[in-house]
Amino acid sequence: HTPLQPTLHRIPKHQLPSMSWRASASKASQAREVVNKANVNGIEKKWGGGANRGGGVNAKKIEEETEDFKHRKITVEFKKALMKARQAKGLTQKQLANMIQVQQSVIQQYENGKAIPNGQVISKLARALGTRFPKIPKKKKVKSDD
Repeated sequence: HTPLQPTLHRIPKHQLPSMSWRASASKASQAREVVNKANVNGIEKKWGGGANRGGGVNAKKIEEETEDFKHRKITVEFKKALMKARQAKGLTQKQLANMIQVQQSVIQQYENGKAIPNGQVISKLARALGTRFPKIPKKKKVKSDD
């Protein structure tokens, strides 16, 4: 019969240190001996390994951030023009959505001014309704003077 050998997943068997197992040694002391020899041969404890630490530098950068990152919004003029053009064609939101192959909620968001402007959707709307819509101004990044 063969002596019990603890398994280590990080070291291939051919690299394990040779060990003499004593009959009187307990399993715990045998395991400690294997771990100690493995530590000598290249496996070491990583203090704090896997802990979610740090972030001090990045947190400070975020705190000091002063730029305004707001997205573009649908203007009141655009909303009114879209509703007027859709109603002039006698279309429901759902019919218009089907024409340009989007969800009805997209049309609803544009008419409520809650959508983030998408050039492709706006051009599809203009083509389907045969009209031109007012330009939506681009947001400018606002930086403070430091």
